[in-house]
Amino acid sequence: MRARDLAEIVPTATRDTTGAEAVHIAAEYRLSALAVVGPEGLPIALLPGSQLLALVVPPYVRDDPQLAHVFSEDAAEEFCGRLASTTIGALIDEGMVSVKRLPAVGPDDTILEIATAMVEHHCPQVLVRDADGAMLGVVTLSRALAAIARLAGEDSPGLRTRLDVDLVDLPNLGHTGQDSMDAAAVSPADPVQRSGGGPNSGGGTP
Repeated sequence: MRARDLAEIVPTATRDTTGAEAVHIAAEYRLSALAVVGPEGLPIALLPGSQLLALVVPPYVRDDPQLAHVFSEDAAEEFCGRLASTTIGALIDEGMVSVKRLPAVGPDDTILEIATAMVEHHCPQVLVRDADGAMLGVVTLSRALAAIARLAGEDSPGLRTRLDVDLVDLPNLGHTGQDSMDAAAVSPADPVQRSGGGPNSGGGTP
């Protein structure tokens, strides 16, 4: 399997996405990290899951984790509620969260090259770019692991579904009510083709 076979469309956030919406997207789509896209819809940063959790932890509690035991349940829940009034862009600018740059692989790169990029950069997502720099999609950790499991001889309906169906199209996942989330998907000028793109469909490079 090559990167072009594993690339998919993934839900993302923008700088204007609120903290509450960001954790909603990550939770609903079971993402280990959330990409932040710029005005052109291309990823400019990646928020790992640990950084999404950090959105509810005040700086003084990060400096002294023992302070977390001081707050009551109501106070702890109040910290979560504050996420609705701040944006990802503001949190990045204020240094409240640390972001990563997404590494990139080529469309013909192998699963070993994809895994190496993820390990080297400690990143659960990698961009797939062609020779001209155009983005073809993203390989997520869950799809890379599904490919590795399949190549190691494992098989199940769930594994095949994860390889063939993009996260945004998986049954029982995703939100259909808010425009901010419907629009929040990597949508490059040449988006990932949904037909014949999965490694089990015969449409990719062997």
